[in-house]
Amino acid sequence: MSYQVIARKWRPQSFEEVTGQEPITRTLRNAIEHERLHHAYLFSGARGVGKTTTARLLAKALNCRKSDRPTAMPCRVDDADACDSCREITEGRSMDVQEIDAASNTQVDNVREVILGNINIAPARDRYKIFIIDEVHMLSTASFNALLKTLEEPPARVAFVMATTELHKLPDTILSRVQQFEFRTIATPKIAERLRLIADAEKITVGDEALREIARAGEGSMRDAQSAFDQVISFSGAEIKVEDVEMALGLASAEMLQRVAQSIHAQKPADALAVVDDLVMRGQDLRNFCRDLLAYLRDLLVAKVSGDNVPARDGSAFDSNELERTAALFSESDLVRFFHSLTETENNLRVSAHPRYQLEIGLVKLMEMQRLASLAQLVERLSALEEALRSGKAPPAASSVVNQAPPHNSGNAAPSNTSGLRGAPSNASKPSTNSNAKFDNTQAARPNYGAVTSHPPADSFDEPPFELNNTTATLAPALTLVSSPQSANTTTPVPPPPAQQHGASGNTASGNGASSAGFDAIDRSVPASNADASTAAPDSIIERIKAELENRRRMFVVVALEGAHNVCVEENELRVEFAPEAKHLRENLAKPENVKLLREVCHAVVGREMAVRISVNEPGARESGGDNSGANGNNKNGNGGATSSKLEENEKRTMREIAEQHPLVQQVLRTFHGEIVDVRRAEET
Repeated sequence: MSYQVIARKWRPQSFEEVTGQEPITRTLRNAIEHERLHHAYLFSGARGVGKTTTARLLAKALNCRKSDRPTAMPCRVDDADACDSCREITEGRSMDVQEIDAASNTQVDNVREVILGNINIAPARDRYKIFIIDEVHMLSTASFNALLKTLEEPPARVAFVMATTELHKLPDTILSRVQQFEFRTIATPKIAERLRLIADAEKITVGDEALREIARAGEGSMRDAQSAFDQVISFSGAEIKVEDVEMALGLASAEMLQRVAQSIHAQKPADALAVVDDLVMRGQDLRNFCRDLLAYLRDLLVAKVSGDNVPARDGSAFDSNELERTAALFSESDLVRFFHSLTETENNLRVSAHPRYQLEIGLVKLMEMQRLASLAQLVERLSALEEALRSGKAPPAASSVVNQAPPHNSGNAAPSNTSGLRGAPSNASKPSTNSNAKFDNTQAARPNYGAVTSHPPADSFDEPPFELNNTTATLAPALTLVSSPQSANTTTPVPPPPAQQHGASGNTASGNGASSAGFDAIDRSVPASNADASTAAPDSIIERIKAELENRRRMFVVVALEGAHNVCVEENELRVEFAPEAKHLRENLAKPENVKLLREVCHAVVGREMAVRISVNEPGARESGGDNSGANGNNKNGNGGATSSKLEENEKRTMREIAEQHPLVQQVLRTFHGEIVDVRRAEET
């Protein structure tokens, strides 16, 4: 063929043209000029970095006829006055320079015939008889053993130049007899400079961005980059654009890689999946894209840690300013985690029957990894939780919402007792004027046993969730019991705890304003100014909440709400009451994930944070909460012990439900994989 590919046509003709191997070429030139030549050289390194080219240049330098001694500047083949020796070596037909392909001559008989049989014959014309053995690692063990003596003490005017891409396969006995040179992969900017020189000489119009993409496709190999350049020229002709390079080589552009990085930062999986879909539609190799993304993450990490160290980023194929802007979006630990995770994805793509699915899941996994907290933050949060439980003080992060009793309509109602589970006395004879109450007369007569109030989950705190400040201000206890608004609605006094019931006189009447006690959950109150917001139509709010749950396809929660005995909105609280036979619905609805979902839906519907109270009306609680006018100090019927036992059982169940719903207790149980064994009143401990 008359056409010669770029990789052969533009093979370097002098040591100065060898790109990216300046230390090696300088060492060889100095050795030639000072006549300190070794009899055996070993060139190792990646493919296409100049090993065989340098071996031919060394052979030309030793045998150039333009000088009476070896010269560091041999003849160029395109010069009209080039000597015959340099021209023949370049064309591969010199009698005194033999190039041997070790992959085709692996046996010891080939070594004896080609090398050992001709080594004692003097050069036919040139100064040195030179043996260039390419892919020398392919020789057999017997072949290496046959070369040992010759390599150690070759005849005069004989030189060996060996090249390999797998240095570790050579025996140590060979390595100790040669002078080794490790060829490096070539930096992308240097490959782009060489391609620019070729493009100008070939009169090819191509932009710097397109050349950078072609150089990046070479992956550090000059020969691969030149072959890719040849392919792009055949595709687009004399004018090359970035789109032509991406289409011809099947590369993911820098813009695509930046889109993926931006989608990871913005937590937008749809954008990353759109990039994968675009690659599939173009028919590009997803594994190559994964490798390009790995290289991009590496460049981001280098830009992140190197700062103004420009030489550390010379090997990058991407714009330095753009790398700095993108790297600022992530931390070093994020980029390291991304790299390791994507490496696993790339390995899985090799054997996956569905590479697209594997890559899509891998990209979504990168976004989920951003939510991980560091070990230092977790230790800090655990220490703060331990301190809060030990001191009994609420976290400062939650101090903006103070646990306080809901305001009663009765003007002389006493404040609730927050030290135990016994309700404080209140003026229950006055009717409540709460217009939001949804309970009928029968429900109003029940004490609110078993009610639990949900707080925001512990993982919703800021990072870290709270700090322990050195302050003398006394914060509210972590577990606080408040008076129930329902207890103000009842007109029937509630029996006191057992210790007080035996000492009560028989003069107590049902309408004299005796003390009422309701057991309530921990309440997160809101300022009074926000208490009446968005409560004008509670029924419509409930329907909107159910509709929002249906939109989110959480039909199980909708079924649980529909199976409740009563669902209403009172002030800043969603109350869900179940009958005893529907206790299983209450247990499922009270799960942390469902409570969190209800709070999110309430916030979306009402426009503010709302607590969630879930309760079960026990029959025993209803009986014990009824009229007590028949009881007297003499306990005529003799059933005071049974009533006290039932009250204690209800009280213990109420305390356990309160503890189970508290966010600090839930956090400790999840962290230490524990369980609640027993619950007691504060005064009993």
